[in-house]
Amino acid sequence: MANPKHYVVLEGLGAGKSDYTIQATGDIEKVGGRLGGLPVTTGPADQVSGSTADGTVWGKSDGYRIYGGIKSISLENPDHVQVHMGTIAGEPDDDHGDLCEVVVRAEKVEFISGQGPGEGALELDIEHDIRGGQSEHTSLRLPTGSTRNLGVAIDNFKVPRSGSEPKTIVTKITEREPPRDWFTGTPDEGSEPVDITLACDNPQQVTNTVPIDSDRGNPGKVKVYYTIDDLDD
Repeated sequence: MANPKHYVVLEGLGAGKSDYTIQATGDIEKVGGRLGGLPVTTGPADQVSGSTADGTVWGKSDGYRIYGGIKSISLENPDHVQVHMGTIAGEPDDDHGDLCEVVVRAEKVEFISGQGPGEGALELDIEHDIRGGQSEHTSLRLPTGSTRNLGVAIDNFKVPRSGSEPKTIVTKITEREPPRDWFTGTPDEGSEPVDITLACDNPQQVTNTVPIDSDRGNPGKVKVYYTIDDLDD
């Protein structure tokens, strides 16, 4: 069998479940351990037959290696699943030399300031946008002074082992009052870039503190923690 060319990770979000079907142009292999920077599990409910995989994802993640191209991914409950896809580095047909694959992840968010005492949690919409790459959105409610784990894989990049590649993450924050609070204000927003360097065998943690402008005279700050590391298949 030839080497796998792609991977698919289906990450379950919160409570609930979703059935899914993956179809490819070649064989599909269910794997455990880590894939695409995420821990993945195997279970008897997930079935693979040649180029088709059928399964159910709950609160963890299911991972597959694809020997060929990805034809389709069907989800019963798309709101419950975050789909991560990428190529697997080091293939014989790769004409870029000796490469590693580096994943950029948003690991944690810290709401430093932006809400007055007793005003409750705010709704935060966070966009992690890698220039020249992909972006991911995260939505959550968080009171001032609190921290929340994210664990979101944003994008994967092939990087020469003998070099490095600069990238920029633009973190965009939209902050708004929950509708059931005493009043609903217009959303407050902020955006801040941070430069990162992708390199093999060089794990890093980078933070980006985003100032939030407010038309109510109550500016805030949100800090997002990112990690950059090799994929461990």
